[in-house]
Amino acid sequence: MADPQAERARLTGYIAASQRVQRRLAVGLVVAAAPAIVATLWVAPLPGRLALLGLVIVGVCGFWVTAAHIADWKMQLRRLDGKGRGRAVRR
Repeated sequence: MADPQAERARLTGYIAASQRVQRRLAVGLVVAAAPAIVATLWVAPLPGRLALLGLVIVGVCGFWVTAAHIADWKMQLRRLDGKGRGRAVRR
């Protein structure tokens, strides 16, 4: 079995990196949404709406995937700490 401290550091690093990805994704989506909103309201409504739809899809999928990874790594940390490690009861 791997060193628990090294495993904890690895998982904590993964969590921090995924949270950074979520923040960067949020900033990128806000920056990309501005021209899409302008296009929707004043320039070309259909392409603007399609761009907004694409941004929503990317945002939902991106946050969903990163949140699932973070949840999995936190569960692995709990298992590493001994929490959530159930044992079957013999009767």
